[in-house]
Amino acid sequence: MKSPAVGIIAITTVAVALAACGDDAGNGATDTLAADTAVADTVVADTAVADTAADTLVADTESDGAGDTLIADTEVPDGGGGEGTCDFPAAAALAHADVPAGYCAATWASGLDDPRGMIVAPSGEVLVVERGKAQVTALWDDDGDGVSGATERAKLAGASGLNHGIALRDGFLYASSATTVFRWAWTSGARADLGAATVVVKSIPSGGHSTRSLRVDDAGRLYVSVGSAGNVDADSSRARIRRFDLASLPSGGFDFASGEVFADGLRNEVGLAWDADGVLWGVQNGVDNLNRGDLGGDIHDDNPGELLSRFATAGAHHGYPWCWAEYQLPAGVGMGRGTMWAHPSSMNDGTHDDAWCRDTTNVQPPALSMQAHSAPLGLVFYDGDAFPAAVKGDVFVAFHGSWNRSPATGYKVVRVHFEGGVAQDPVPFLEYDGAGDIGADWPHRPVDVAVAADGRLLVTSDASNRVMVVGYDPAR
Repeated sequence: MKSPAVGIIAITTVAVALAACGDDAGNGATDTLAADTAVADTVVADTAVADTAADTLVADTESDGAGDTLIADTEVPDGGGGEGTCDFPAAAALAHADVPAGYCAATWASGLDDPRGMIVAPSGEVLVVERGKAQVTALWDDDGDGVSGATERAKLAGASGLNHGIALRDGFLYASSATTVFRWAWTSGARADLGAATVVVKSIPSGGHSTRSLRVDDAGRLYVSVGSAGNVDADSSRARIRRFDLASLPSGGFDFASGEVFADGLRNEVGLAWDADGVLWGVQNGVDNLNRGDLGGDIHDDNPGELLSRFATAGAHHGYPWCWAEYQLPAGVGMGRGTMWAHPSSMNDGTHDDAWCRDTTNVQPPALSMQAHSAPLGLVFYDGDAFPAAVKGDVFVAFHGSWNRSPATGYKVVRVHFEGGVAQDPVPFLEYDGAGDIGADWPHRPVDVAVAADGRLLVTSDASNRVMVVGYDPAR
């Protein structure tokens, strides 16, 4: 691994309860505020900085005796683990990937069309939203070669404008467009078109950030996250997670505005995940072009922090658009990562000053403040058995990568460990092996993460139109 340079530090003053295991004028390279490009979701055309480094990842190989060449791992870290999950064809090896010792990275499925949100069905199929086709595609690996081939996939559902959100619960598959949440009756092991969709939520405001992330809880309530209309809105009336009781679904669907405000003041909360206690967590993309004269002027390269939040209290406000969380301010003015500050557009309005933002009766602070413009779009609590035991309960976060920071940052997956319920510094888990975070030979932009049925970690990349996979082998 490269030396950790993510530079993300926990907010040690915020303790978060976590059990041992568990389940778009906008931010850099995250979800669109207007028209997207095919490669990345940006407000303007993405100009990812190309790194000239071209270090080659050399993988040792060995024969499995059946004609395929298998990827060999690097040395094994402490911690043990289950049986190895690195038996991929050598051709699938992910070039220029840097992973921790004992792990391996490969392409699990290629040739997709702008893959975004992803879940794993109880029956093992991997369900991916292909935004370019406005459909949910089921992927599988029936021949057991460690990857999903071109014949091991099928369209499962489609509707106009499907672009990111996906959830599966109680016999229904849910997916979303910018304005609508749909669902289809689903049965375990389904690998064929599910037919016509039913509208569940309608009249979601369009424009601005365009993804509508979805989750359903054990009580049968649907959570829909909608991001801001612009970089800094006048209020938080749009930037929220709303909740709907599916037991009372009306004919024609819920009007979005009728939903309960579950979490308020979230600029663009794309990634959502449950922990082992059934508490919802999310990752937020912060504002762009931050400039505050009293804090050093143009501080946008490293502020505000991208946020990991725990939604333990329904209805709490999380700060946007009036407040932002410090990541790294100039020496002599900063008060530490995670400190809440007022946005310059509202700090002199007579209410929303620094003191207001730091009052926890007004604003719920985050669990973790991360490098600005990393663009976190997906997260998952690791609950598999393929990785070392110490990884259980940790969070993997997909960083889509920046569009307006120099040098560019993100383009990787990081791991967040917890000590005593407190989120620790994230460390790179899947990243580019060259200098910096991005290079001409690293075309990947992670969007979502999920734990496969065999415990491997799956990662969608919309820029390279594939699902990547990270495995582990304790014997190598």
